[in-house]
Amino acid sequence: MAPAPRPLRAVLLDMGGVLLDFGNAEGLPVGRHDWRGREALLALLRRPGGPPLAQKHLDELLFDPWKREHARRYEQVREADWHPHLARLRRHAKRRFSDRRLLAAWFAPFAETVTPVPGAREAVAALAAAGVPLALVSNIPLPSPLYRELLARHGFLPAFRHLQWSYDAGSRKPSPAMLHAALAALGVPPEEALMVGDRRSADVVAGRAAGVATAWLRSPDSAGPAPDFELAAMAELPALVTRLREGRRG
Repeated sequence: MAPAPRPLRAVLLDMGGVLLDFGNAEGLPVGRHDWRGREALLALLRRPGGPPLAQKHLDELLFDPWKREHARRYEQVREADWHPHLARLRRHAKRRFSDRRLLAAWFAPFAETVTPVPGAREAVAALAAAGVPLALVSNIPLPSPLYRELLARHGFLPAFRHLQWSYDAGSRKPSPAMLHAALAALGVPPEEALMVGDRRSADVVAGRAAGVATAWLRSPDSAGPAPDFELAAMAELPALVTRLREGRRG
């Protein structure tokens, strides 16, 4: 006889498309928000008597070389590092602003447009109120403080006991490494956890590799292994978690 399923003890959640709606798959400034951010970055770097700075310098020194590395993130299973490109820009501008300050200037106009996924705040609040340990496991292309501030702004941050970010971790989903780290931080074995994400190609693959049950929030990213559970909306998550905590998998 097969052993009875073990009751759920923890939930791991993705961020983009699950908690926060970035308006694009990358979670990065695009279009007019990118342009506004670049103008803010140039305004920060320019100074009287300093070297000339224009959009072409941002492309040549920062964005183009970073984008070339970013395009290889899937084969390298890690995020592209902004630091060497920001250092090159600092040398040209003869300024000493930190990486975070420079990227925050570019990111800020876009960050103003980010909104919670419908039902996400209520679902996370319900899980936290029920005492379910929560961890965030998210692929991000920028340093984590920028996204941590968004989580705080929209009321998500207090609910999480642990935050695992790909930019900091040196690994990204679909590798299971971040899931293993989050589970270790929570003190929960894989068979007693659930990974919730909107990308079957990353979240479900990583969950299966880590030995964690998976719940897929339906999205256009439907290529990949089948999840254990499907959610049409985040509002459905608390009921699923309640069922799994009671050991009912069917």
